[in-house]
Amino acid sequence: MIDSAEALEAVVRHATEFEDDYDDIAPILTELAACGDVTLVSRLHEALDQFLDEQNFYGRDLIAGILAGVQGLAALPALLRASARDLGDDQDSLTAEIIDLLHTDKAAARHTVLDLAAGGTPELRRVGLWALGFVVEAQDVELLAAAAADADPRVRSVAIGSIPDPAGDDRAFQVLVMALGDLDDQVRVSAVSRLGYAGRADAVAPLVALAADPVPRVRSMVAYALGKLREVEATPALLRLRHDPDRHVRENALEALGSVGGAAAVDALLLTAVGENPLLRAQAAQALARAVDSDPRIPPQLMTLTQDDEPAVRAASISGLISTDSERSRWAPLVVGLANDPDPLVRQRVAVAARRLAPDAAPDILRHYVSDPDSTVRRIADLELARLTDAAAR
Repeated sequence: MIDSAEALEAVVRHATEFEDDYDDIAPILTELAACGDVTLVSRLHEALDQFLDEQNFYGRDLIAGILAGVQGLAALPALLRASARDLGDDQDSLTAEIIDLLHTDKAAARHTVLDLAAGGTPELRRVGLWALGFVVEAQDVELLAAAAADADPRVRSVAIGSIPDPAGDDRAFQVLVMALGDLDDQVRVSAVSRLGYAGRADAVAPLVALAADPVPRVRSMVAYALGKLREVEATPALLRLRHDPDRHVRENALEALGSVGGAAAVDALLLTAVGENPLLRAQAAQALARAVDSDPRIPPQLMTLTQDDEPAVRAASISGLISTDSERSRWAPLVVGLANDPDPLVRQRVAVAARRLAPDAAPDILRHYVSDPDSTVRRIADLELARLTDAAAR
């Protein structure tokens, strides 16, 4: 057993003076988080406040992890308030701790979250609204709808991100559609993203209406969202976005056309696949793979693309097939045919695809790749072989 009070002071010194490596302190952090010593709570809160005042996000994260371990859900208010303090970092570690606590007891967590979401400073309100998204219930839609009309665009954006699933909730759907007209582009992006995952055909029309948005990242998200919805009614808008002045918009539109499928979308992709621009051919190859079962013209074109002079095009012809709903084993000859490609990028894609698309040939391909001259190919092969071994053991 460690002396928990002494160990905690060692952690505070480490985070203040940065004299030791993290690996030296990691075992102590693990023991403290599991020690259950509630006499540490007061000192932990004091240390957390100290690091927040010092703008020390490393120390904040170390103390937050211990506090969450010692107090459990009771630490949630302190961690949320710490998150409301902007120290200029991405808060990845702190966010992970908060999400873990939210999932331990959603009903109990809701009380803390709702208190913050319904009032307090804008910073605390934003954190509360964000956390509410992890424990949200249909009854919260009106609270979030009110927040979506807040004067602070950051509050509005977070509220939109936490709206209940609009798939079967017309009120939630209505709030998201209204947010498409928000003056702030981040709010519009948030609303577009949520609608893309709604699975509702009636989301297509309001999204198409935003395809001419003046902000490129909004148009880019519109193209992405229309691809997620997979409704053929989106095709005309995606064909227009394929010629957008912004590269990211064009890329998302091409990918979305593959997800939507249909004759008009496939026509455009096939035309792009035989063009002079190798980057566009690669994007078209990946998109065509997504639509491979929707048109008999696609499989022979994909086989042609596997022989393209550009390695990126050959690699892309495989990548899209990995995520397709097509009968994957039918593509085993394509994977095997590229297994000895001279370009490492292509072999990397083959290493990823072999287990999924060519299961019978995968062991031999991967065993050969463990001695490949390219280090990335070797690393992927080792990982995929381990997955094959685990699958066989089960």
